[in-house]
Amino acid sequence: MKINTLYLPGFCHRLCGSSSKRGAGALSGRALKLDGLAALLARFIAPATFAGVGKRDRIYTPWVTFCAFLGQVLQRGASCRDAVRRVQAWHLKAGSATAVDDATGGYCQARSRLPIAVLRTAFNQLAEMALLRSRTEDQWLGHTVKVIDGGGLSMPDTAANRKVYPYAGGQRKGCGFPTGQMVGLFSLATGHLVKFVLSSWKAHEAPLARQLIGWVKQGEVLLADRGFCNWGLISLLHRKGVDVVMRLHQARRTGTGEVCWPKPQRQGRWGKCLWNELPQSLTLRVVRFRAAVPGFRTDRIAVVTTLLDEAKYPDAVIAELYLRRWQVELHFRDIKTTLGLDVLRTQTPEMIEKEVHLQAIAYNVVRLLMLEAARQHDVPPARLSFKGTVSTLRAFAPLFATNARQAAQRFEELLLALAADLVPDRPHRSEPRAIKRRPKVYQLMTKPRHHMRVSISRRQ
Repeated sequence: MKINTLYLPGFCHRLCGSSSKRGAGALSGRALKLDGLAALLARFIAPATFAGVGKRDRIYTPWVTFCAFLGQVLQRGASCRDAVRRVQAWHLKAGSATAVDDATGGYCQARSRLPIAVLRTAFNQLAEMALLRSRTEDQWLGHTVKVIDGGGLSMPDTAANRKVYPYAGGQRKGCGFPTGQMVGLFSLATGHLVKFVLSSWKAHEAPLARQLIGWVKQGEVLLADRGFCNWGLISLLHRKGVDVVMRLHQARRTGTGEVCWPKPQRQGRWGKCLWNELPQSLTLRVVRFRAAVPGFRTDRIAVVTTLLDEAKYPDAVIAELYLRRWQVELHFRDIKTTLGLDVLRTQTPEMIEKEVHLQAIAYNVVRLLMLEAARQHDVPPARLSFKGTVSTLRAFAPLFATNARQAAQRFEELLLALAADLVPDRPHRSEPRAIKRRPKVYQLMTKPRHHMRVSISRRQ
């Protein structure tokens, strides 16, 4: 899009030099009054976080670009054209004389200019706010429980993406998609995402989990599946004062009750200095129980924990806590299926990282709304629907484009609508991973599309 200057018609605005930050701030301020989603986001993320990013006054300021980008994430399948139309609607409502180009190039360039450091700052702000909204009654025996797990994600098949995120095993070149994984640390009580690590599928989950240990505090309990059950990780957490409850790895043979695990002779990928600081043995407790719940793939489950006091932490209590680990699978379903993290859409690794951060920010924004509704109307946060909250947020967002007094009233009405829509309490619900609707029978792609020819018999 080409905008002429007022005093030299025919000359591009790029020759005008840098404008003051006051103009960019005014445009971001107008966005709060024009778009309800921007006004709602300002309750959780300070627009000043994006101030000072860029030196020129643009149509797509960092705050406007961020709000438009987040609007895409909250509506799975929304294109860049949808985001441009949103910004066009802002300017038309304001009666601005500046026309917004129909092309998506300016918006895509603005997305690429968003610094990843600013997105990390916004994510950390949301995580801290969610932590402050946790309730004491939602703790487990006086402990804050955090749960860790990993999930895979796919992305467009571009040369840049393949270089950082290679194909998964068994995929032919030109017939598959670059594959990555995300290891996330969640709060069991609030459900918000505390921290996450993004990597290719080749990295194991346990080494990635070591990067998240800094966000597990002393006195807390870490809940995890057997993929994270290794001597080094448990020893490092125990040295920090963090207790663990993990599924016993299938390759380890051990007894029941209190056991002693000696230090492995091989240090593996651990640094020599850190490995030498770890103790020579670990005293742990193994709890075995039978999961008499339909839908579980195994009847007998073995759990290892550093909680040795059987009087304070009976076997039944440990077993009940581990069964709650399934909540993290539902959290990943919310962020991958509802928000669309399972199939990313950007073309470069830099934009992939930004898109993942936007998905995480959108997830925590929804969780904060659920926590606000649960706290004000005294309902359990687990009884609120994540997908229902996303739908209600999209429906109520236009109502916030008004003055502050009316916006506050609309926010209370939004929280009331969320608290009134409770899902049934279904403990130990059986949810087998099965698909009822049959996929369409098409031949599989065994070579790149431009080399592939559909046979006449197959067409018939």
